[in-house]
Amino acid sequence: MDRRDLKSLLKSKFWIYSALLFVFASVFHCKNQFSTGAKLPDSFLNLKLVNPEGQSLDPDFWTRKKSVLYFGFSHCPDMCPMALTNLGRASLILGDKGKDFQFVFITLDPDRDAPSTLKNYINGFPGKNLTALSPDLESLGKISDLFGVIAKKVKANESYAIDHSNLIYVIDENLNQLIKLPGGTSAQAIATSLRELGSLK
Repeated sequence: MDRRDLKSLLKSKFWIYSALLFVFASVFHCKNQFSTGAKLPDSFLNLKLVNPEGQSLDPDFWTRKKSVLYFGFSHCPDMCPMALTNLGRASLILGDKGKDFQFVFITLDPDRDAPSTLKNYINGFPGKNLTALSPDLESLGKISDLFGVIAKKVKANESYAIDHSNLIYVIDENLNQLIKLPGGTSAQAIATSLRELGSLK
C-alpha cells in the first residue's frame, strides 16, 4: 500500500468514526431530553414558528390534536424524504383515525427553508396531513433542546448539509411526551403505534 492509499484509507476511516460518534452522541442526547410521560413546558407554545403560508403559528395549533414531529431539512438527500414518505403513508393507512393526528416537519435549516420552499417541498409526499414549520434561530435552539435534537452543519461541495439526529416524536394535546420512534420506522409500524395511542382516552 503506497502513501496515497494509506492516506485515503485513514481519511475514510476518520469520517466513518466521526459519523458513528455523531450517531451515538445523538442517541444519548435525545434519550436524556425527550422523556416519555413527561410534559413539555408551557413556553413551548410561545416558540416563534412560521407555517407554509408565511404566517406566525397560532399557539393553539399544538393543543388541537396529537402531533407527530420530525426534524430535518429540505436539501436532505435520504433520511428526511424516507421519514416524511413513511409519515404520509402512515396517515393514509390510518384512514379516518389519521384525523386525530397532525404530522409536522420542522426545518433545521431556516436559512434556506423559507415557508414557500417548505410548502413546495411537503407537497411531494403522500398524504395531505403534513405541515412544515420554519422557526427563527432562537426558537430553533430552544425546540432542539426540548426534544434533544442534534444538528450540525457540514461542508458539502460548494454548499453545506446538516448532520442531524433521526427520530420521530409524538406529543399529545396537553404537551405530554408520548413516544419517539426511529426515523427509519416503516409506515405500517408508525400507523400501528399511532393507532394504539389513538385508542388511549
